Amino acid sequence: MKKIVSVLASGALVLGTFALAPPALAAPPEVRPPVASPVSVAAAGSTSPRILTGAKKTTTTDKPNKSVQTTRLPVLQSSSTTNRKNFTAYANEAVAAELKAFNAARKGKCRGNTSATFDARPGSTGVYKGRYASVTMNFSLHLCGAAATSKARSFTVNLKTGKKVGISTFVSQNDITTKMAVANNFAAAKNKCLGELNPASRDFPRPIAWDLSAKGIRLHYAKKSAGTGTCETPTVLLPWTEVATAQDMRGAVQNRTYVGTLTYDKDYATYRGEVIVTSVQGRKVTVFDTFLFSDGACLHGVRTGTSAILSQFGGDNTKFNARFKDTSANPKFDTAQFGKGWHEATATEIKNIVRTVGGPMFTAHQVCGS
Repeated sequence: MKKIVSVLASGALVLGTFALAPPALAAPPEVRPPVASPVSVAAAGSTSPRILTGAKKTTTTDKPNKSVQTTRLPVLQSSSTTNRKNFTAYANEAVAAELKAFNAARKGKCRGNTSATFDARPGSTGVYKGRYASVTMNFSLHLCGAAATSKARSFTVNLKTGKKVGISTFVSQNDITTKMAVANNFAAAKNKCLGELNPASRDFPRPIAWDLSAKGIRLHYAKKSAGTGTCETPTVLLPWTEVATAQDMRGAVQNRTYVGTLTYDKDYATYRGEVIVTSVQGRKVTVFDTFLFSDGACLHGVRTGTSAILSQFGGDNTKFNARFKDTSANPKFDTAQFGKGWHEATATEIKNIVRTVGGPMFTAHQVCGS
């Protein structure tokens, strides 16, 4: 696929006319948690919930093998007794699970005075919308003096139910829009130890941990899944304007076609020109930008209000800020951003396009996939 072709290259969607600067970060539509017995989010008369780091606890043990274990737990404050109790239990569960894996990885006793070490502490934390307390625990493991191994585990608690929630509450991690956001934001970070991620790959990495903030959702990956072994645990922040849940990307697919100028080529009895086809499904937006009888570029993203952040894979992993005229289920693109003369295709123009391609009218959803 070309890096930037057709309208992008000709000036219709280039910097300056396509408003490349991202909009202010915005939170996604209110999620719909499962029905459960209500629990107050904050303790009576207190401030908003927050997460602190607890005191360090160091233990030296010979069982099952000698090791020094250092632990700092996250501490939830300004919430109900039930929430704080559940939160601590989830933190202990994460530490216990990693400690079990640590002990299982040991093979016999360390030689001489060399000791294995286990270190657990909160990495990134956040309380999202005052409702979701989210933590990623970082673990540094030394097995008999070997180089440290970094790992991560996470949990997020719904402070209205006191229960953990999964990542699907906030983002559809298998959707192409999410994968594009991951690849583009990793690329934007310019981390030299990370390779280019291909959103179309069947081996696209899945996060081992995640947590929330007002800016977006942070995804944490195993060392070698998103980079080389020299990396620490690779982490990427996906702004809320670039991701959506599966529920928010359902519904009928709405398609539109836009053209600049179509010209008739008498020598070949065909039409030539540039075409942009768009597909909208809920918050999901797909754009295919092409010249007739040429290749094109696929862009994927999600919309918030009358704007959408669209990502294109390859090269610099460019992002574009598209604008709509309305917020309906079948919104019209603001063609002023495409350039002079651009408009939604008439029935006659669509017939001419169909005549040229020799088949039914194509859609962005069909060409670029979903």
